[in-house]
Amino acid sequence: MSAMDRDPGLPVKDPTTPHWQIPLHPLANLSSPQLPEDTDVLIIGSGITGCSVAKTLLQSDHEIRVTVLEARGLASGASSRNGGHIISPCFSSFDELVSGFGVETAVELALFSERNIDKTFEAAAEYDGLVVDSKIRRTEKVLAFRDQEKFDHIKTVLNLWNEHMPADHQNPFRLVDPEEARTKCGMQNVAGLAIGRAAAAWPYRLWTGIWSNLCSTYGDRLFIETHTPAQQVSELKYDGQLYRYTVGTPRGSIKTTHVVYCTNGYTSHLLPSLRGKLFPVRGTMSAQELGNSVPNLGAHRSWSFDASPYQDPETEAVDPGLYYLTQDPDSGYMMLGGEYDRPEVIISSDDSKINPISAEKILDVLPRHFVGAKSPIVKDMWSGIMGFVRDGLPLIGSLPKLVTGRPGKGEWIGAGFNGYGTGYCLSCGEAIAEMILGRDVSNGLPSVLLLTEDRFDGSLVSQNVWSALTGKEERSSSRSSSASAIVGTELR
Repeated sequence: MSAMDRDPGLPVKDPTTPHWQIPLHPLANLSSPQLPEDTDVLIIGSGITGCSVAKTLLQSDHEIRVTVLEARGLASGASSRNGGHIISPCFSSFDELVSGFGVETAVELALFSERNIDKTFEAAAEYDGLVVDSKIRRTEKVLAFRDQEKFDHIKTVLNLWNEHMPADHQNPFRLVDPEEARTKCGMQNVAGLAIGRAAAAWPYRLWTGIWSNLCSTYGDRLFIETHTPAQQVSELKYDGQLYRYTVGTPRGSIKTTHVVYCTNGYTSHLLPSLRGKLFPVRGTMSAQELGNSVPNLGAHRSWSFDASPYQDPETEAVDPGLYYLTQDPDSGYMMLGGEYDRPEVIISSDDSKINPISAEKILDVLPRHFVGAKSPIVKDMWSGIMGFVRDGLPLIGSLPKLVTGRPGKGEWIGAGFNGYGTGYCLSCGEAIAEMILGRDVSNGLPSVLLLTEDRFDGSLVSQNVWSALTGKEERSSSRSSSASAIVGTELR
């Protein structure tokens, strides 16, 4: 059995501790004295997607009851283990989106993802003090290319983007040569830079802050049950009654009309048919201190370091080529992440461990690429589990019987964001909620994201995001967006 086909199991009980989660939010371990017997909508997972589904439902329907099951603490998964970026993946992979899905769909995905970033700022602004507390901010994104091949490629991508995107979205990045990179941006050992727009935040504070406000406003209809993993989902004998499913937990069972899987890399534990199609990838993150050797630019700048993917022929360790960085505007800590190890090590659902080779690699990035940077002091290091899909796009919407094995129409999914949840999750969660409420989302949600039977039997079988790195499996079609999904991964 390959690593991609393994059962990811439930989240481990003793994960590494992210810097972002210090200190824990007062609601981190929230739960009811006793589980509710029933609910209208049961959401599994309390990350960005689950939060967005709950928020949209509660704000749209003044009677609906929502219960959220979380295996560990509130918003404690990838949504608060990431690099602090809020960014769309669609620019750097635009050429592959065009070749794989066509121009119209590529543009639709790019606009959808960019709008998602704006919506994230709007969500934070709804609540007093959250913008300040979460440190959400617009940044100038510096994408540093560590080899000439990558820098030449981004020039082609920029031309293609400008050819097809609307006028007000053109020229999102300007290109900078190595001399200007050094003298004006303090970057060294690069083939060039692309400087454009992005955003950043303290992710744990942002999403726990929204959850806290939802609890204050809708406490009579919102029930959050942390440390209560969903162990199984079963269909009730449906005879016209309200409840279609029962969800089992260690604390008992809950009857519900709708089940929403916002479980990302762990999803195939509850939906075995998705094993090998949606799988966990473990990323490594760090908080590093450089002292006064580099300036604190975190209030208005973020970075990524991109190179061609590489696999060591002796160890078979894979370097996807991308390292990603934000800087805390107050402490100056450099929040840096990346992946480097053998595929069977990286494809893991265990975030109680850190990939040792990844940890070693990310300590070399800052001194190598920042002029004057000293060896960093590691303040914290942790791991987090992302969800990857074979064809490189998230899985959204109503689950067909082919996936669940159950004929009902009340199971939904929002998972598999390929390391770019902050570019998709909020808007996808909104769309799922709208579909639950029976509303048409065809003008908002790109249809290519829907988990249809055709997609289940098609691209989720024929594609393999890892083939671009390992060379061990050839694609059976020209659809290549999947390559960028792992090559351009950020644990965000």
